Amino acid sequence: MDKRVHPLMKKRWYMYITQFVSGMSVMAVELGASRLIAPYFSSSQIVWTIIIGSIMIAMAIGNFLGGKLADKHPSIGRLYFFMLLSGTWITLIPFLGRFVIAGITALFAMIVNSGLLIWASFFTCFILFIPPLLLLGMVTPSLIKYAQNEGSTSGRVVGILEALGTVGSILGTFLPTFLTIPTIGTAFTFLIFGVILFALGALYFIVGWIDQGKAKKEGQLADEPAPEKKERKKDNVGKSIAVSLCLLGTVLGGVLCSQSAFAFWDSKIIYTGESIYNYLQIRKDGDTRYFSTNVMFSFQSIIRDEGNTLTGAYYDYAMAAPMMVDDVSDKELDVLVLGMAMGAYGTQLEKFFPDYKFHITGVEIDDKMIELAKQYFFLPDDIEMVCDDGRSYLAYSKKKYDVIMLDAYSGISVPFQMASKEFFTSVSDHLNDGGVVVSNINMVDNHPGSIDQALAETMKNVFPSVYSYTLGGGSSNRELFASNSSKMINNLSGRISTLSRKELQDPFTKVQNGSEEITTSSICLTDDNADVELRSMSAIDGIIQDSVAQYRAIFKERGLWGLIQYLLS
Repeated sequence: MDKRVHPLMKKRWYMYITQFVSGMSVMAVELGASRLIAPYFSSSQIVWTIIIGSIMIAMAIGNFLGGKLADKHPSIGRLYFFMLLSGTWITLIPFLGRFVIAGITALFAMIVNSGLLIWASFFTCFILFIPPLLLLGMVTPSLIKYAQNEGSTSGRVVGILEALGTVGSILGTFLPTFLTIPTIGTAFTFLIFGVILFALGALYFIVGWIDQGKAKKEGQLADEPAPEKKERKKDNVGKSIAVSLCLLGTVLGGVLCSQSAFAFWDSKIIYTGESIYNYLQIRKDGDTRYFSTNVMFSFQSIIRDEGNTLTGAYYDYAMAAPMMVDDVSDKELDVLVLGMAMGAYGTQLEKFFPDYKFHITGVEIDDKMIELAKQYFFLPDDIEMVCDDGRSYLAYSKKKYDVIMLDAYSGISVPFQMASKEFFTSVSDHLNDGGVVVSNINMVDNHPGSIDQALAETMKNVFPSVYSYTLGGGSSNRELFASNSSKMINNLSGRISTLSRKELQDPFTKVQNGSEEITTSSICLTDDNADVELRSMSAIDGIIQDSVAQYRAIFKERGLWGLIQYLLS
């Protein structure tokens, strides 16, 4: 067998590039994993913990196996085959990952009663991300062993390798976040880094084959013993097959990476995209448009195409807030919306209160949403849009408002910094006397200590008057109305009959009659201690169990095949 030094390994630069690319790819996959998973499981601290923990497990196992294998069977060629395999796997993740996530979620929805998103996200990471990152975890010990075998000064070389791996990790952190994901998306981010890994591994084998051909032509292998010659040819055949299969898989991953939407089962999606903050999806069902940052739980904006019809969703009830304000005599109200999304709340106010003049300011941290609101959701030009974080805006804004709408709790993700006593205190400071705060929570949970109870009681620590209205009718939404005045419900009651748009009378009457006053404030979330993720997970478990109860009964009675037959019938 050919014992000559591989041309690329005669100089250390290729070894250093390998370490740099490996470190860069690990972080890129980690950040890509969070964006691939977020539309299904959220980007909460719990999910991030699972992603980081899974990757650390993969790297630890890879480091251990890489070192053990390097001692027992030292072969730098094996390392580059692992890079080939890892690169191919990573390029296939965007296409196969969505089916894996959907399948795992459906399976665990049938067999677990709590912690569904925790279990589903963990097994998703285990199947999709641990294998390629385990292989990348073998890089450092393999390179160190190779350097030692070649007589390199181990301390110096190890220091350089570790430094380059760290620098690569830094670049792999910033590139996906600020460049590739916002501009070309998550799928192509996986593709780019997968192809880089594949190319690095493939180059090693291609250069090696070229060098062998050159040596053979020059007669350098003429004296090679027959058994070694046979072994070398057999080895080359095996490597050729492996490289060819990896090439096929990488090309397939490139072709398919953008062929499947996150919600691949839904034919009514008219737009999907990504921003630096979110996955963005717009769905059109008949004359109704829905905007969402996830594919399985709720939506963040809804509007009818004609823009002049009630949505049937929580906006219809949240619009009662202006009628709760103490003084509406001049019929001019300043409105602030934190978490504007597609601007549905402001749009609806202007449509359904023709007798009032609203000065509406919408704050949305994602500038891509602002663009989509104008393009798809008929956002009026007179609504002032501010691209900023809601809490940051309150910190520097001096203006006060008659109505403040809090719509930043996006389904399965509740930002703790907008759920604390300190935040609600800042909101109160920006509220005019007799003004009203309305907050939408779309994770109703009737268990003690639920996320909606925690938010309501935290608000009660700040506002003297807080009311809760649960929509019902299969909705998971609850509206919280808060004020520094005690006359909210009485104000609404006295103004319902004066509405020029009579279709508002029904939802507003339901709010008037169905609102419950929050009288306790034993739960108080703070900036230092706001366990919103755990409380949200509990609510999500309840919502999921209610949604899949019928299917679980069929699964329990007929088994998996019976459930599949039912779904296909």
